Amino acid sequence: MKLTKELGLMLYWGEGDKTGNYFVALTNTDVKVLKYFVSWIRKYFEIDEKRLKGRLYIWNSFDEKKAKEFWSKELKIPLSQFTKSYISKSKPNIRKARHEYGVCRVSFGSKKIFKEILEGIKTHFH
Repeated sequence: MKLTKELGLMLYWGEGDKTGNYFVALTNTDVKVLKYFVSWIRKYFEIDEKRLKGRLYIWNSFDEKKAKEFWSKELKIPLSQFTKSYISKSKPNIRKARHEYGVCRVSFGSKKIFKEILEGIKTHFH
């Protein structure tokens, strides 16, 4: 899929964090979605790579190290930039489909870029 500013804005509009805490963030289980998001922010915005963070939401039956290594490799975010994972107790009666590497949240704090993204969404799609 071609990387365009408009497609990235649409992705963020549908999936991104818009809570107003000035963190540009997207959480998903689909590696393709997160790879697109990370490539998009790297291409269209000047970001400090050291501020780009990953965080996992996984079940306690998962291998946290393996999951972090997977997401780190796929998203090209160093392991050192992954924050503490949220680990939930497994409950057999909840959610039969569990993603092998959990849910990953990619984020970075930037009031300027957060506002720029929301303004871009408003300009293009409202």
